[in-house]
Amino acid sequence: MRLRLYNRASPIHTLGPFNRYGIWVQGCSRRCDGCITPEGQPLDGGYEMEVEELCREILREPGLEGITISGGEPYLQAEALAELIEMLRLSADLGVIVYTGNLYEQIREERLTGLCDAIIDGPYMKDRDDNKSLRGSDNQRLILLTDRYKGLIPFGTINRQTEKFVSSEGFTALVGVPPKCTEEERQWQMEVSLIE
Repeated sequence: MRLRLYNRASPIHTLGPFNRYGIWVQGCSRRCDGCITPEGQPLDGGYEMEVEELCREILREPGLEGITISGGEPYLQAEALAELIEMLRLSADLGVIVYTGNLYEQIREERLTGLCDAIIDGPYMKDRDDNKSLRGSDNQRLILLTDRYKGLIPFGTINRQTEKFVSSEGFTALVGVPPKCTEEERQWQMEVSLIE
């Protein structure tokens, strides 16, 4: 089984507690105004990777507490992601946080949902961006499905944080939910990120 990915990074610290492995799947049909990863929208973009290969790569990373999956839209590849999580948990006790544009009520019966410890749900709404942590807009909710992260995810607090990640291929990415800013400021941030 294969996954179509936009990016992956490890360790990351801004999309959940502790050291995490970040996975951004490729493909989303929502086209939210102000999307922070428009390059991740095309269904045929990104690159493919075998689930088993990604599993081995994650397990080789030292000191991970869990994985955070974002996108794109993870539920477009729900079966492959469920396979990945089940494979990982055969060898390691890793927590799972998933960002989705779907509402929890739409996906609660999905196999992938049953494997998550926490879900941040709902589409990004630019006019409801409240500049609070771990969410893009105030319609998005943190749904705790287990007690693993109870009291540990600073969801909806004042301080948004981002970090820069440089891949082994030299690709620079901004990880986290960036602070609310004007389009001109966002363009400047992107240009500076590419220069550095």
